[in-house]
Amino acid sequence: MDSFRSLLTRNRQGKLGLLEVVAMGVGGMVSGGIYAVLGVAMRQAGNAVPLSYLIAGILTLVTAYSYLKLTLHFGEHGGVFSFVEHIVDSPSLAAYVGWVLVVGYVGVMAMYAFAFGAYTLTAARAIAGFELPQLLRPVISVLIVAVFVGLNLRGVEETGLFEDIAVYIKITILLSLAVLGIVFYNGSVTSVHFFNKGVVSPITGFAIIFVSYEGFQLLVYDYEDIADVEQVLPVGMYIAIAIAIAIYVSVSFMVTLHLTPEQLVAHEEVALAEAVSNIPLLGGAGFVLVILSAMKSTSSGINATLFGTARLVHKIATEGALPRVFSFRNREGIPVYALVIMGSLTAAFAALGSLKQITEFGSVAFLASFAVTNYTNLRLADETGSIRFLPALGLIGTTVAIPVVLYHLYRTDVEILLWIVGIFVSLFLLEFLYLQRSPFDPAIDGD
Repeated sequence: MDSFRSLLTRNRQGKLGLLEVVAMGVGGMVSGGIYAVLGVAMRQAGNAVPLSYLIAGILTLVTAYSYLKLTLHFGEHGGVFSFVEHIVDSPSLAAYVGWVLVVGYVGVMAMYAFAFGAYTLTAARAIAGFELPQLLRPVISVLIVAVFVGLNLRGVEETGLFEDIAVYIKITILLSLAVLGIVFYNGSVTSVHFFNKGVVSPITGFAIIFVSYEGFQLLVYDYEDIADVEQVLPVGMYIAIAIAIAIYVSVSFMVTLHLTPEQLVAHEEVALAEAVSNIPLLGGAGFVLVILSAMKSTSSGINATLFGTARLVHKIATEGALPRVFSFRNREGIPVYALVIMGSLTAAFAALGSLKQITEFGSVAFLASFAVTNYTNLRLADETGSIRFLPALGLIGTTVAIPVVLYHLYRTDVEILLWIVGIFVSLFLLEFLYLQRSPFDPAIDGD
């Protein structure tokens, strides 16, 4: 009991404790997923969408097991990039994995920033009753990215404090809305046709919404910034994923009670807000509450992803796989150029507004990285002390999900599928042309 209480102590001298780790994990996962992806998931899985979230959550727990085993075994914070480095004798292959991850994270952060701008306009209309020009959306998106670049440049404690406040408020709001929506449902739960899209629909649905759980692995990149990392990281990551599963399953179930599949698809971007507005106790106030929660959620997603990704980029650059400028840290150990450059790219993508292609690319990229992680842990199971069944299950699940997503895109939007292929090819050519392979050495090259 005393040891667990010590994990909750917040005085960490610039380090992240358990509360911050859980907040970062939940903030990285439950951001745009429950607000933007729910309608898409409902289109595929129908009323069985809670089962899709549950299946994806179980596979996320299994993959987290592999991430933790490998991270603690190697003692490095490079994630799948480091894992690949250790099992293949090909710097180019490891570097290619690094490029794919970086672009994937830029797309995810841009999606959050785009959503924040859109929700801000919706909030102005719902709360103040006036329409703001759509031209302000990219301006707001750029400004929110700039705010979090500045916050991350301030240091670890400021970043963790924001995440503590924003994420725990979000958890309370979402779980409370789910409970209220279920308790005050007027009809009979048993009258809801659960498998209205067929028995197989939740299986195909989980692959499409798997990106909703993207974000837990950001904690691996914070390895050097976590106090008592061998204890705090596993406990914090598993708790964060468990909270995410509880939120996704309960909220999606509540929404299926208050909106028909047709209504949910029609209101994809504000589906949760529309469902909450149908709860008798809340009505219009519930709609406003969800919009404000969405703004908090997407902003915390930017913060958590930027914090972890900047450290990933720094790690990859020190291995010579990215331009050397990303290797710089200031006296406080903050990867300044990585934060500024990643933030600038994110702001640019968010301002342009054409984020759908790169977001779908992120889904495929992260599924591939999760598959590689599970494969690596399966291969090194004896060294990492892992139970082979768990990485094997994760490998099967993530590997099957990739062709499911690609086939879904082939049926629904061939242009996006071609765009994804184009990005993979472009990154391959970029890596092929990037010839510098000397790791950055501060003792020789200086800060």
